[in-house]
Amino acid sequence: MTAEVMTYAVYRTAASGEDVPGVVVNRIIWNGTTSYNPGEGLALVADLSGAYPIGSVYKQT
Repeated sequence: MTAEVMTYAVYRTAASGEDVPGVVVNRIIWNGTTSYNPGEGLALVADLSGAYPIGSVYKQT
């Protein structure tokens, strides 16, 4: 079985320096099954349509 590779936006969960919560700081391609930790204060959101380029703000709904 092959894992599906998808694009994810990496965004801040809290303000950091000049970055507001939700600002996208990176984009990655990940299969979702191997171990990955975006780092403290960061989270991932699947972004298949490219709606969240670096510098945009992701707002959780």
